[in-house]
Amino acid sequence: MPLTTCETVANLNYPSYAIVSMTGRHIVVGGGGGAAKTGIMNQFDVFELYHDGKQTVGERVLSHDVGDYCITNMAGWAENPKSGKGESPSFMLSIGLEEKCDLMKLTQTIKSTEVEETSTEMQAKKEKGKHKAIRKRRGSERNAEEGTTVAGEEAKKERKRRKSVNTTLRGEKYFSFIVEKISSTETVSKKQTEEEPYQKCCRVSPDHKLLVTGGTDGHVRVWGLPDMTKVKDIKAHEKEVDDLDIKPDGKQIVSVSKPSRECCVWNVKDGKKFIQVALQTNGVKYKCFRARYGTVEGDPAKTRLFTISNPVTGTKNPSIVAKWCGKSYTQEKTQNLTGSLSSLALSDDGRFLATGTMGGTVYILVAFSLQKLQTIEEAHSMFVTGLEWLPTNDAESQMIRGYTDASVLSISCDNSLKIHHIPKPGMVPVWIVAVLAAIVLFCAFLFASFLGL
Repeated sequence: MPLTTCETVANLNYPSYAIVSMTGRHIVVGGGGGAAKTGIMNQFDVFELYHDGKQTVGERVLSHDVGDYCITNMAGWAENPKSGKGESPSFMLSIGLEEKCDLMKLTQTIKSTEVEETSTEMQAKKEKGKHKAIRKRRGSERNAEEGTTVAGEEAKKERKRRKSVNTTLRGEKYFSFIVEKISSTETVSKKQTEEEPYQKCCRVSPDHKLLVTGGTDGHVRVWGLPDMTKVKDIKAHEKEVDDLDIKPDGKQIVSVSKPSRECCVWNVKDGKKFIQVALQTNGVKYKCFRARYGTVEGDPAKTRLFTISNPVTGTKNPSIVAKWCGKSYTQEKTQNLTGSLSSLALSDDGRFLATGTMGGTVYILVAFSLQKLQTIEEAHSMFVTGLEWLPTNDAESQMIRGYTDASVLSISCDNSLKIHHIPKPGMVPVWIVAVLAAIVLFCAFLFASFLGL
C-alpha cells in the first residue's frame, strides 16, 4: 500500500467542521470560531473547483456569514439541478447552529470579474472634483484627498488583479450563488438535555423529502422537507447522538452515541429499533464513532453499513473499520488501522471508503474488501473533521479530477481544504503487448508445425 501525498485545494479563514459536495465542481465548507469574540467569522464558503494543468484547485465564489454560532454539521441537496423555463439551478443547505437547524437556498447566478466602482473610488473622484478649482488648501484637506486617492488606487489594483486571475483561469464570468434563508427550526429540546442543547448531525434522504437530525438530547427526529414538519421523534439514546445516516432506500436510519457506545438501526416508518450493531472484538472494549451506508455497484436496493470504532482505553489496540450486511447487519469484514479515527465517507458508487484520524492521517480503502489503497500521513496538522467524495460519474467532476478513478476532499481545524486522488489502474505498456503477441504467434507456429499444417 503506497504512502502518497495530497493537494491543497484552498486555504480557509476559519476552522472547518462540515463539507458538502453540491455539484460536480462546487463544494461548500462550513465552520467558524463560535460565539466567542475571537474575530473568526462563523460562515460557509462555496468553492468552484477546476484543474489548472498541474492540480485541482478551488476558488472561493461565495462567503456567507451565519451569525453568532459556528457551523458544526451540514447537509446539502440539489433542488432543481436541471431546471427549465429560464429558472436558475438552486441548492438547499441544512445547517446546524446550536439547537437550531437553518435551511438555506442557494440559487446560481452569473457574476463578472469586472468589479463595480467601490464607495472609496467614488469618494476619491468626488473629492478630486470638489478641490479641483481650489488653488490653496489646508494641509489636512490635502492629506484627506491624498488618502482617498491612495485608497482608490489600491481598489483599482485589486480589481485588476482579480480580473487577471479569473481571465487566465476561468474566464471573465463565473457562477456564484444568491443565499436565501428559508427557515430556522429548533431540532433539539432544551428541556430534555442536561447539557447545552445543540444539533450534532443531520442527513437528508436520497429522495430529498426527509431530513434527519440528532443532538445532545439523545433524540433522532425526522422532518418533512421543505416545510420542516416533524414526521417522527425517536428517543434513540440516553446520551447525545453523535452521528447518523439514512439507508439509500430511505427505510432505515442508523444512529451512533459515543458515550453509551451504541450503534442502532431504526425503522423510519414506525420509529422502532430494528437492531443494535455490536462489534466482535474478543473482549476489548470499543466505541463506535461514525456510521455510513454504501451502495453495492451503485444500486440503492443493495447496501452495506460501514462503521469506524476506537478502543475505549489504551493505544495498543488498533482502530477498526467494519463492514456489515445491509439486511441482517451481521459483521462481514474488519480492517485494523493505526490512530484514533475521527471521520468517515463513502463514494456515491459504493466502491471506495475514506476515513481520517485525530492525528491528521487519511486512509482510503476498497469498500468491498476493506483493502487499504492509500495512506496519506500528515495530510493535515490536526484531526480530520470531515470528508466528502466528488461525484464519480459527473462529467464536470471528471474534468476536475483528471485521470483518476475517484477523489475525496478533506477538511480540518488547520484551516485547509485538501484533495486526495485514486489513480486509474495503469495501462499495460506497448512493449509488453508486442512481446506477448510475438510469443502467441510463435506458439501458434510451433503448434501448426507439430500438426503438420
